[in-house]
Amino acid sequence: MADFTVRIPRVSVAISEAELVELLVPDGGEAREGELLFVIATDKVDSEIEAGASGTVHWSGAVGTVYEIGAEIGTIRSPG
Repeated sequence: MADFTVRIPRVSVAISEAELVELLVPDGGEAREGELLFVIATDKVDSEIEAGASGTVHWSGAVGTVYEIGAEIGTIRSPG
């Protein structure tokens, strides 16, 4: 199975960027699909984002950085 790319999601059609404010699973930690993975903030709201796959998390994004919607901030490597 291929790695799952973790991206900054679109939480509103009016938003073009979001700040990565918290990683809820550490680098190298295990995530389960549907569990909370990270938190982003826009000028309107903070949003908790769920993992889209299960496996080992490897972050490439940095907390405190503002990213465009769709920017890659990590991967989840499936077991096996």
